[in-house]
Amino acid sequence: MFRMKGRLLAGALCVMLAAMLAVPAAAHGCHGGRAQGHHGGYRQSVQTTITVCPYDDCALAGRHTHDGVIYCGYAHGTGVCDGNCGALCPLEDCALAGRHLHGRTAYCGYGHEAGFCDGACQALCPYEDCDLAGRHVHSGVPYCGYGHEAGFCDGACRALCPYEDCTLAGPHDHEGFLYCGDAHESGFCCGDHHAAAAGHGCGHWA
Repeated sequence: MFRMKGRLLAGALCVMLAAMLAVPAAAHGCHGGRAQGHHGGYRQSVQTTITVCPYDDCALAGRHTHDGVIYCGYAHGTGVCDGNCGALCPLEDCALAGRHLHGRTAYCGYGHEAGFCDGACQALCPYEDCDLAGRHVHSGVPYCGYGHEAGFCDGACRALCPYEDCTLAGPHDHEGFLYCGDAHESGFCCGDHHAAAAGHGCGHWA
């Protein structure tokens, strides 16, 4: 009988001791969790801006990582990648125009002086009976109604000013739309600065 009481007492003491040790640990764990999770502890930073790669010796194209930071290997005027960039298609036997895939990689089939797709390219309108000028859409596909020597829209084209009483020369604005006041044989302003230097083209866009 005495042994049974001793065992019960020992068991009760073990349970009490375990409860006493568990309460502070749980309290400490809860406090620590709050401190870490809600009051300036470990936070996972999310990179929202992708800048152009600053490393001079880096030859990586497209988006890549240095020391856990994502950069873009293409040059952008703003210094920040706008997501429109893409590699030009390197396959010589590829005749696909515009953006397309090889494997899982997206390429652009248009040539760009910058050496990468800047998002300004659009196919020239193939519809012979279409008389829409500038950028427009057929069946959800954007086209440009102006002719370009490069064979695609380079984003530099502007409509010639349609206002007969307008005497403004060069690039100017009417109600938020940019027009060119100079006459061009092509029927639109191409923004050709070499032609401007020769005296028969429009000047720089403001």
